[in-house]
Amino acid sequence: MIDAEELLDANRLANAGQLFGFVAECGLKAMLIASGIAPGTDGGIPIVNPVDPKKGHPLRTHMPKLVAGIAAHGHLIPDGHRAQTYMAAMPKLGDFSDWSIDHRYWRDAALPMASVARWHAAAMEVGRMLDQATQDGVL
Repeated sequence: MIDAEELLDANRLANAGQLFGFVAECGLKAMLIASGIAPGTDGGIPIVNPVDPKKGHPLRTHMPKLVAGIAAHGHLIPDGHRAQTYMAAMPKLGDFSDWSIDHRYWRDAALPMASVARWHAAAMEVGRMLDQATQDGVL
């Protein structure tokens, strides 16, 4: 987050925006692993779907599909009350709807630069949720 904010302060919005998306994505995936999704051999969300081994794991994806996948599962962690609390702490996750991992290949003029402030706010929410999960002993 520090690097992304330094880039934002330097008005390097394209790079800051990419990092804000990765900050949120990595935070959500850390929470999913801590919540019981068995990690793959690389330590992340596994490549293979445990329900259907011929398909990839539905949460091994990037923003904004990751947010949609979490919403489809209904929660980040198995404990319903805590899951609701954590999800409620991140109302801006939907602000990543126009973020794309592919932006790193785009010309700056084609990027949704007006969204960088929203991505920043959403990434900060994920960070606060992770801090709370750490205090709660989940992480």
